[in-house]
Amino acid sequence: AKDFQVHIYGHSCGLSDRTMLNQIFEHKNCKSIKIFYHKRNELENDFTDKTYEISRHFKDKTMLRKKLVPFVLSESMPQSEKTKQNAKLLYGLAEQ
Repeated sequence: AKDFQVHIYGHSCGLSDRTMLNQIFEHKNCKSIKIFYHKRNELENDFTDKTYEISRHFKDKTMLRKKLVPFVLSESMPQSEKTKQNAKLLYGLAEQ
């Protein structure tokens, strides 16, 4: 089997998928996990929330630290203009 990198796009990484995600994340061929985080605005994103959720699927926390791509090397998830408008309304950031 070949080495692979896991990309997380919009998945909550909640406990309902614990067994599957643990097998993927701790697989010997999984070399890294890259979070494409949701950028709410210039100051807020969900990278830390996703990191906490992902950490709950690891039994080996040292492996987690080795595999998780750090924030400075991660990217925000691309958003359509409609999605950006909805996010502004949801987070109370709509222009007055």
